[in-house]
Amino acid sequence: MVPPADLEILRAVNQPAGVFVDWAMEAASSRSILLGIAGIAALYAAFRSVHRWLAAVLILVAIGVADLTSARVVKPLASRARPCQELHDVRALVGCGAGRSFPSTHAADSAAAATVFAWALPRVSVVGVVIAAAVGFSRVYLGEHWPSDVAAGWALGVALGLFLLFVSRLRYLFVHR
Repeated sequence: MVPPADLEILRAVNQPAGVFVDWAMEAASSRSILLGIAGIAALYAAFRSVHRWLAAVLILVAIGVADLTSARVVKPLASRARPCQELHDVRALVGCGAGRSFPSTHAADSAAAATVFAWALPRVSVVGVVIAAAVGFSRVYLGEHWPSDVAAGWALGVALGLFLLFVSRLRYLFVHR
């Protein structure tokens, strides 16, 4: 059963808004574009962050860990259908994914990367937050996810990003004794 708020928000967001918005939302959900942005962010962090290559590696590791955790652990447990699979009138501009819906792996990946990016480069952290927000919004706009899938993906991504930062800090207990 779909929570009423999920259905209302989906219906409000999953509306035609013009060719440019459709294109922007498809771009915000494109794996190749997002991985390119992640690569650029990692390189930028490697040269601009005080944490250097550790920050770059952690950004990429965060995406991998979030992706695996979301797609291989949580989605099979939740086994929730996508809106485009459940409702006949949902606009699915990029087709309807065959996988499960909860949580949004795109949202988890982008939130995990944004969390590490914010730690690495606090002055420009808003860039990561805006990208993660755009990715999450695009998933609902495209009819691929329920809003609660996106919120859960963001929460999972932030939690995993913080966990990786915590683990990376543990090295000081053993290296700097």
